[in-house]
Amino acid sequence: MTSTAARAAPARPQSRRPAQRKRKPSLLHGLLATLTVLVWLAASALVGGVLYYQVQHEGRIFPGVSVRGIDVGGLTLPEAEARLRVAFEPYPLLPIVVRYGDRSWNLTAEDLGVNFDAASAAQAAYRVGRESWSAPPLASWRELSPAWALARAAHLQRNLQTQLRAYRFGYEVLADETVDRTAGLLWLQELARELDQPVVEASLRLDGVNVISSPSRVGYRLDVPASHQAIYEALLNNRGGTVDLVVQKIEPLLADVTQAEVFARLVLSGPITLVAPDPDLDTGSPPPSYTVGVEQLAPLLSLETVPVADGGLEVKASLDVQPLRTLVGTWALELAREPRDARLDFDPKTAEVRVVEPSQIGRSLDVDATLEAIRQAALSPSRTAPLPLRLIEPAVNMHRIPEMGIRELVAKGVTSFKGSSADRVHNIKTGAAAVQGVVVPPGGVFSFNQAVGSVDAEHGYKDSLVIWGDRTAVGIGGGICQVSTTLFRAAYYGGLPIVERYNHGYVVSWYGQPGLDATIYTPTVDFKFRNNTEHYLLIESEVNEAKGTLTFYLYGTKPDWTVEVTGPEISNEVPPGKPVYQVDPSLKPGEIKQVEWANKGMDVVWRRVVKDGQGQVLRSEELKSKYSPWSAHYLVGPGTPIPEGAELRPAGSSGG
Repeated sequence: MTSTAARAAPARPQSRRPAQRKRKPSLLHGLLATLTVLVWLAASALVGGVLYYQVQHEGRIFPGVSVRGIDVGGLTLPEAEARLRVAFEPYPLLPIVVRYGDRSWNLTAEDLGVNFDAASAAQAAYRVGRESWSAPPLASWRELSPAWALARAAHLQRNLQTQLRAYRFGYEVLADETVDRTAGLLWLQELARELDQPVVEASLRLDGVNVISSPSRVGYRLDVPASHQAIYEALLNNRGGTVDLVVQKIEPLLADVTQAEVFARLVLSGPITLVAPDPDLDTGSPPPSYTVGVEQLAPLLSLETVPVADGGLEVKASLDVQPLRTLVGTWALELAREPRDARLDFDPKTAEVRVVEPSQIGRSLDVDATLEAIRQAALSPSRTAPLPLRLIEPAVNMHRIPEMGIRELVAKGVTSFKGSSADRVHNIKTGAAAVQGVVVPPGGVFSFNQAVGSVDAEHGYKDSLVIWGDRTAVGIGGGICQVSTTLFRAAYYGGLPIVERYNHGYVVSWYGQPGLDATIYTPTVDFKFRNNTEHYLLIESEVNEAKGTLTFYLYGTKPDWTVEVTGPEISNEVPPGKPVYQVDPSLKPGEIKQVEWANKGMDVVWRRVVKDGQGQVLRSEELKSKYSPWSAHYLVGPGTPIPEGAELRPAGSSGG
């Protein structure tokens, strides 16, 4: 019976949404469902197959695995070990040949301590496709993570791939050996004692005058570790064949000393001789020569070992000749010779020139050039070298007389010495002879002091009256100024330039008109003139004792000029002082001898004009002299009375 309340319940309002129609299953949905089922079934079958394959080979080696060609797939470990033990008894590793140069050694596995391990090989075969999981185990399911799961899946995948590869293509496992490498190491070490050769460096040394050398030798060292590895690699890989020992070649750092040895042996191959290139032209004597012995050369050699760019070494030999400088210096002193001018004589009648004193070629030894010549000769097989003498030609060379142009008189000068004492005349003759034959080259300067030399007793001069400051005294060389004055006048009248000239302190009566005198006092006061002609000038002297005259002639080639001399022009005259009497012990008491005459003091000027052939003035000059007043001078014997007002001087002598 239906409840009234239920019947009375009001009806719910109808929804306005349209009523849904039931859809019919489509074909696509059916295909997808079917495919899903098939995939699931295939995966299940694959997983099942894999599981079945693993279960089937539990405790057995996977199919396709072999050990050195022996199939052990499907066998248990004991079965595989037994099969391998039978197959590799004896162990079939190929022997190898070890070679070095033309020597060889045959080695077997037994020689090298290698034997087959069947159990280990079976274990290696069993491990194929069973790579162990190396990750630590999970302590609880809470440590499980996606990364761990992925790593585990990758591990399983690698094992399955290895199993599949073995099944399809086979998997070769190398036999495991028991290897005692000590046997091979000991054999190589013993062989090294035989094969190793130490490197030997070249050497070079000096023993006195002997050169001692020894060659280098390449060293060889057996590389035991490298050879050991190569031998066992070839044996265990069962390649057989030949293995070359690894031997290191050790090059010497100093491989060759030949160059330095040749240098040293050449230097010490014999003595060195240095000879002047020509004989002495003036004396005709043989050319000078000197010798340097091997004993002197040996200490000059030095050997030095130095590094080179490639990392090696080389010996450099050198020769230092500087220690011979002192020796060569003594040679230079022995050979040194000053040039000497020839002295000539001219015959005005025949115009012939003859040699009075021969010339001499000077020479000097170039020390630096000599040292270099020694060095060059030491490196030459000939062992000789020219002695580097520097020849110094004299200004007046007797071998060149025809070139000098000495053919006529160019100028002359004359003075009088009449009334001079015998000693004064002697000194005049000595001084004139000292200048006789001197030749002045073109452009040369004549020096009276140089031509005469020392005026002393050693050179033949005697005591005579000389001018000493403001007085006349007895001294060595009185009268020499007569010579210089006369020669001065020849040069002056000849128009030659006067380079140096000094007048006396007072007017000397011997010389005539004042202002044309030339005093000298060796070595400080000199008389010089220059030869400005184009030819040589020869100085000739003539002493006429009968007439009491001294004449100097200058011979050469007369230049194309004229000389005009005028004078003297005298000014500023000062009267002389009172007469001077000087005691001379050589005179008798009461004897009086006048030696100087009173002269005024004065200034004197001479003028000289030199003109060329056309009358053009070449030079116009003034020759000035200044003289002090001069008293008359008398020599008196001891105790001789003198006039009142005269000056008396004691006996004494001095130079001037």
